[in-house]
Amino acid sequence: MKVFSERSMPIPQLCNVRCNVCGRDVEKENLDYFEDHMSLTKTWGYFSPFDGEPHNIDLCIECYQDWITKFEIPPYVGGAGA
Repeated sequence: MKVFSERSMPIPQLCNVRCNVCGRDVEKENLDYFEDHMSLTKTWGYFSPFDGEPHNIDLCIECYQDWITKFEIPPYVGGAGA
């Protein structure tokens, strides 16, 4: 007979999201959901200024709206993309 002991292993839980642009905390709607925000992840290629570095950025909706007004070509709004 096999006898197992219970072992409590910590499970990472997201407790806060902070906008990288303005620094404000994104409001938490309930236990598992934060108000709308954008998360970007990019691992830069070799010979770029960031040579293989992974970068993670979170933007609140206000900073995202401000950012896209500066685009020469606005984001495609719709299905899977053009």
